[in-house]
Amino acid sequence: MSMVTVDEARAYYAGAGSGHDFDHVLRVLALAERLARAEGADVEIVRAAALLHDIARAEEDATGQGDHAQMAAARAHAILVARCVAPARADAVAHAIAAHRFRGSTPPQTLEAKILFDADKLDSIGAIGVARAYAISGALNQRLWSQVAPDAVATRDQHNANHTAVAEFAVKLSKVRERVHTASARQIADERHAFMAAFFDRLEREVRGEI
Repeated sequence: MSMVTVDEARAYYAGAGSGHDFDHVLRVLALAERLARAEGADVEIVRAAALLHDIARAEEDATGQGDHAQMAAARAHAILVARCVAPARADAVAHAIAAHRFRGSTPPQTLEAKILFDADKLDSIGAIGVARAYAISGALNQRLWSQVAPDAVATRDQHNANHTAVAEFAVKLSKVRERVHTASARQIADERHAFMAAFFDRLEREVRGEI
């Protein structure tokens, strides 16, 4: 019996924005299971962590407070313990969730945590990464393109009218490939990064009327 089913997990994401909705969770789940099999990880722990990793994201987005990874880890741990999951396995799932954030304070220590981190980051790059960046940008009424300062850095204050998907690529998405942990994820990240870089390069040339 699985720790949590897809249908059970779906209920935790009601009202989530398109950038971090249950479709995102299902994509992360598919990637995480693929990586877990390739790397020899505990698939059950990876699966539970993937299904529950963003259950506190909507709260953080709505309030601008807290760290959704830490909040989700605590909630997931309580959910699993209530289902009589062995404490060590609930701990393993909670650690993976706590460590999945790109700018988080908890580094992934286990293979399962590294796989969840990698799967979540892979879903932020490539064609789906471009689509997600513009879904979020559109929701915030941001411009389609902008110049990006050479010294621009990623912060938690990027959800504003002056930030763009182009800036998101420059300060964060272009760096995701360097951050993945597993060999299997690096292979996927290389291809997705190349697509995304080519897209934003072409976008700039079209904006300038060059092609």
